[in-house]
Amino acid sequence: MAAPLADQGLYSEKPDVNVGRLATSVQERKEWVASVGHWREIETGVSFAESERRVTVYLPLPGIQDLPQGNICVWLTECSAEVRVVDLHGHNFVFAAPELYAPIDAEASEYRVGSDKVVLKLAKRASARGWDRWERIRR
Repeated sequence: MAAPLADQGLYSEKPDVNVGRLATSVQERKEWVASVGHWREIETGVSFAESERRVTVYLPLPGIQDLPQGNICVWLTECSAEVRVVDLHGHNFVFAAPELYAPIDAEASEYRVGSDKVVLKLAKRASARGWDRWERIRR
């Protein structure tokens, strides 16, 4: 049996999701996204619900609950949300909202993986609560 090449690991053909998750700059993130390959946009069935303090976004992804947590990358900023899922049924999926309908509190926002879906819980900025009603997710 041949030894692995010095510059390749045993799993060199698998994308390293942690590299994407831990990217410290937009450029690093773009490079990681390009290195993974083809992405399918999550479009069908995306929905959201709103309360005074938060907007909840539902992304349908059948079988996502069986995927290792390490294959899911979520980036939230004050004005954007991006979800990337690597190797779900042999495909890579993306939901990108580069400009959200209104600013959010990224630090207070979170996500969870449910049965056949990813749920984003986007916390509204304190100054926007009560009067800011979202008409859609993306501006």
